[in-house]
Amino acid sequence: MYYVIQVRTGKEQKTIDAIKRQIGNRPGFDVFAPYRKVIKKFKGVEKEVIVRCFPGYLFVETDKPYDFFVELYWTPEFTKMLGREGHTENFLPLNEDEARMIDILYSNDSGRTTEISDIEVHEGEIVRVLDGPLEGLLGSIVKVNLHKKVVVVEFSMCGRMVTAQLGINIITNKIRK
Repeated sequence: MYYVIQVRTGKEQKTIDAIKRQIGNRPGFDVFAPYRKVIKKFKGVEKEVIVRCFPGYLFVETDKPYDFFVELYWTPEFTKMLGREGHTENFLPLNEDEARMIDILYSNDSGRTTEISDIEVHEGEIVRVLDGPLEGLLGSIVKVNLHKKVVVVEFSMCGRMVTAQLGINIITNKIRK
């Protein structure tokens, strides 16, 4: 099960390192901050860069949330695990759909980094995903920005709707000029 940890923005990697030092090599705990690859223009040249998806949040995959919480308590950078207010033993895991979305977009095989999806654009700006992690998620895509080469995907996380920007690569552009 996945749980969400709120940390200080900009201190995500430092917090991950501190948690891993505290926990050691114990099995059953995986802490990560998801990233995404995007294409950015620098002085007219397009380059692929990696950026953080959810600044200020980490994810932990564990079946023992209370044990994990106890370990986090001794980690100086730790802020809090998301759950019901005032109930330390009632942490809220991501539900099945949310966990599936995390697995699709930020799989461990890819180093928890979402690859760039290849898309095809037709007249009337109909977008078809040809390849990549966005394949089959058309219902979740809420915005396409062809200029910045990103799409906004909306999904539920911890009971509220969140958005994530993901990189795209335009394979064919058939929009009428």
